[in-house]
Amino acid sequence: MKTSSERRRLAGIPAVAALTAACTALHAGASPAAASPRAVPTLACTTLPIATPGGGTSGQRARQDMAPVLGGLGDIATRSSSSAWAVGSSMRTPSPERALVAHWNGAVWRTLSSRALPPSSWLGALALFPGGAWAVGESGMAEHGRVSRELIVRLAGTTVQRVQVLGSAESSLGDVAATSAADAWAVGATFNIPLILHWNGTAWTRAPLPATVGSGAFAGVAATSRTNAWAVMDPDVWGNRPQIVHWNGRRWGDVVSPAIGMSYELLDVAATSATNAWAVGTTGSAAVILHWNGRGWTCALSPKTARDFPRLLAVSASSADNAWAVGLSLTGTLALRWNGRTWKQVMTPRPGLDWSLHGVAIIPRSGHAWAVGQTTDRRTLMLYWNGTAWH
Repeated sequence: MKTSSERRRLAGIPAVAALTAACTALHAGASPAAASPRAVPTLACTTLPIATPGGGTSGQRARQDMAPVLGGLGDIATRSSSSAWAVGSSMRTPSPERALVAHWNGAVWRTLSSRALPPSSWLGALALFPGGAWAVGESGMAEHGRVSRELIVRLAGTTVQRVQVLGSAESSLGDVAATSAADAWAVGATFNIPLILHWNGTAWTRAPLPATVGSGAFAGVAATSRTNAWAVMDPDVWGNRPQIVHWNGRRWGDVVSPAIGMSYELLDVAATSATNAWAVGTTGSAAVILHWNGRGWTCALSPKTARDFPRLLAVSASSADNAWAVGLSLTGTLALRWNGRTWKQVMTPRPGLDWSLHGVAIIPRSGHAWAVGQTTDRRTLMLYWNGTAWH
C-alpha cells in the first residue's frame, strides 16, 4: 500500500527531491504497459500553449496569509471570500507530524487544535458541504512503525470531530467529495486494494467496486450530484493505464481510461456538471489534462521536456470556462488556468526556495483563488490569486 500517496505530498519528503527520485525510478525500471481489457482508440493529444507563461510577476515574494509552520499543506477549500479551510500536517521535532487544520474568517488564518487530530497523522484533502466540511488522510502512519488507519474528520466552525469508519482496516484516504450533508465520497486504498467509502448522513461504509478495477490507490474523487461522481485511480505499477470509474446513482461503473499513446498517471479530478470534468496527472515528460464533455474524453499535454518532469497534482473548476490546475516540476511550480478556450500557464512568485503546489480552490463568485503546498525546507506555503497575479 502507498502510505505516501500523491494526494499527501507533505512533511518529511521535500517535494522536488521526491519527484526526482520518482522520475529516476520511472526511467530506470519502468514496467511495460499492461494489456488493456479491450481495444481503446488512442486519443490525439493537443499541445498546451504554455511555453511562454503569462500573468503574475516572477520577482514577487510568496504571500503567506498563514504564518509558515514546519510541515506542509495538502489541500484547500473555499466557501466564500470570508470562509475557507486548509489542511495538511505540522512537525515539532522530535515529535512525529500531526494533522493540521486551519480556518480563514476573511481576515486571518487560525490553526485549530483538537484531540481529534492524533499524532503521527496527516490530512490531505477537503470537501465542503452546507454547514461544514470533511477532511481525510491517515492516522498512525506506517512510516513511523505504526498500523495506519484512515482518518476522517468533520469540520464545523471551530469544531474538529473525528468520525470512525465501520469495519475499518489498515488504509489511507487521499481525497474526498461531498454534494450535501448526507452524501459524500472518500477514496484511497487498503493494502494496495482500491477503496471508496460513502457517507449517507449516518455512517461511512465501503462501496462495491467494479470487478475490473485492478490494484492501486484511488487518488482523486469529484461529485456534482447524487447521480454523478468520478474517481481516478493511480495504478501500483507504472505503465498500467490509470482507471477512471463513474457513479451513476446506483453503482460505480468501470470506464476504460483513454489511451493517449504513452504511459501516464492521473492524480486528481474535478467536475462541475455531468458534461464537464477534468482529470490531471503526468506522463513523466509532460503534464497531462483529460476533459470529459458528456460524450467522451479529450487530451492535452504540456510541451515535453527531457529533464523537467512536470506533473499536475490538483485541479479545481467552478464552471465550464474557469478552472485551475497546479503542481510542480524540477524547475519550479506549475499553475495553469482554463478560460473556456485554452489552458495557459500563469507565473507564480519566487519565494527564494523551490516549492510545490498540492491544492487549489477557486473562491466562488469572485474570480480569485487560493493555492497551498510546501517548500523544500519543509514549511507550509500559501498563495492567493487576486484575479491578476499570484501573491
